Amino acid sequence: MDDQEEQDDELLALESIYDETVLSTIKDTDDKGGQFTACPHLPEKFYIQSEPLNKGNVESGLHKIQHLPPIVIHFQLPTNYPSIAPPHFTLTCKWLTHNQLSSLCQRLDELWEENKGMVILFTWINFLQEELFDFLQLSSPLDIRNIVISHNSSKNEENNLFDSRCIQDIVSQDLLLMAILDYNKQMKADIFERSMFLCSVCFIEKQGTNCICFMDCDHVFCKECMRDYFVIQISDGNVQNLICPHDKCQSEAHPSQVKALVPDDIYKRYDDLLLKSSLDTMMDIMYCPRRLCQCPVLLDRENNIGRCPSCQFVFCHLCKLVYHGLSPCRIKAAELNKLKEEYENADDEGKKFLEKKYGRRIIHQAIEESITREWLDNYTKPCPACGTSIQKIDGCNKMTCMKCRNYFCWLCGDSLSRSNPYSHFNMDGPCRNQLFQGMGEEEFDFEGDEFGEFEL
Repeated sequence: MDDQEEQDDELLALESIYDETVLSTIKDTDDKGGQFTACPHLPEKFYIQSEPLNKGNVESGLHKIQHLPPIVIHFQLPTNYPSIAPPHFTLTCKWLTHNQLSSLCQRLDELWEENKGMVILFTWINFLQEELFDFLQLSSPLDIRNIVISHNSSKNEENNLFDSRCIQDIVSQDLLLMAILDYNKQMKADIFERSMFLCSVCFIEKQGTNCICFMDCDHVFCKECMRDYFVIQISDGNVQNLICPHDKCQSEAHPSQVKALVPDDIYKRYDDLLLKSSLDTMMDIMYCPRRLCQCPVLLDRENNIGRCPSCQFVFCHLCKLVYHGLSPCRIKAAELNKLKEEYENADDEGKKFLEKKYGRRIIHQAIEESITREWLDNYTKPCPACGTSIQKIDGCNKMTCMKCRNYFCWLCGDSLSRSNPYSHFNMDGPCRNQLFQGMGEEEFDFEGDEFGEFEL
């Protein structure tokens, strides 16, 4: 078999082993060659070490990855290969230094010398995929902090420090980390989409293109089940509960995953509620009290003032009414009662948060107002004319408001005639003959219906 036949057979054999995403070949008679993308196999737990994101914490520079950008070998087969000459080649890589690439070139040359006269491409490819880490003595964490140097300087060219067949395919050191992380992310996504997964909600096996993976825990569920789950939770306002359905797992869905699954109107509600829940935890942010505005407002807590950037409403952040300067706050009873219940049901941390948010004076006012309101509800009734709270200490059920002098019935709350208020208790109805109902016997020792009906 002559060189041309051996070259054709070798390329055909490689094409039968590797798909077109890994190997591409050129079979022209005068220019045979191609390129191979070699992805070295990494250990299960593999990290790269970059410059720390937080200079006070070295651990912030560690990044766990599953895939490194490939080493690409471009090869061209001379007419007298494999009988006499080896293939011409170049090596391209982002995360290896020029010294390391030069060592690899030298090793490929050695492999050719050891197998001279035989086809060598498969041996080279197998070495780059399986033996590269051991040959270069690389391990986790892989230090990438000083990979790219000024290898184009005249000093390096004069001393021929690097093999001319080496190509470091990265512009600068600053771009290396992002290039590695982006490649790792893309490869994980590609592999995920080609794989099959069993959804533990509907128990149907589906391809990765029809599934989502929770980023923090790697639990996988089908998109259809998660779409229904997300829509129900968001519709109920539970935007903080979009957690992984796996038993005892607390991983949260990423907003991008939610957006990809739910309708636009549901995602808008999710986004608004998520923003609101975040703002609610911020001490210096509250919403404009105007019902038609509700724009987030940055507060000046020192002066208890807020100015809405949207409607320009200036308000007191304690009572949410128009700013009143040094005058005491006037807070609605319903809001004070709600604040009092929230404060009493909170734990120690929650109480401290509310005290910082509203101030102790408002908290104490809420508690006192609630106690006062509870007493008034239990022991007084409002005047039907002016609303003043009236307490009945003794006497009959014909009441006189000391503020507006209105007469009213203590039993039913109706206003009574100014000229003959007692006639109400002689008329047919629930209050008939009930003028003294509820009074103790120690006040009136009358029996029967001695005071049943009378004219005044």
